[in-house]
Amino acid sequence: FVKALSRELSNRMSTSVSASALAATSVRGSSSSERGYKIIDSHLHVWADEAESKTYPYADGQTPPLNLQNLASWTQLLNQMVNSGTDGALIVQPINHGFDHSYVAAAIAASPSIFKGMMLHDPSMSPDAAVARLEELLLLGFVGVRFNPYLWDSNDDRPMSEQ
Repeated sequence: FVKALSRELSNRMSTSVSASALAATSVRGSSSSERGYKIIDSHLHVWADEAESKTYPYADGQTPPLNLQNLASWTQLLNQMVNSGTDGALIVQPINHGFDHSYVAAAIAASPSIFKGMMLHDPSMSPDAAVARLEELLLLGFVGVRFNPYLWDSNDDRPMSEQ
């Protein structure tokens, strides 16, 4: 990709264009088979829009700001991916839905060849329950675990690895 981008930049030296704009122009509308490589967004969040939030509610106190609430659904993500030539995405479980992974799971189920998920570990779970939850989410297309230290019990003096 870097070599192809460098060649393209050299060919267009006479025009003033940013590398990111050039990269977007070069891949937009082309398939990974045409490019010879895939473009994967490795960390992003999606959350239910206002209408979807009736089915996939936000966690207490985690409603997105109104100006962003209807801009980050997984269907909008798919549109952005098509427009930018992105082939796949790793959706990281957003704090907006807390430990309810159903919205991300629905996105993965709708487009399993495009989306994979990163679960959010619930530190209140016992080790056995956490392993069971991980196994359950693996079957739904989740491929990794996110640990958010802000969710851990701040009154527990043990190292996080022992909590």
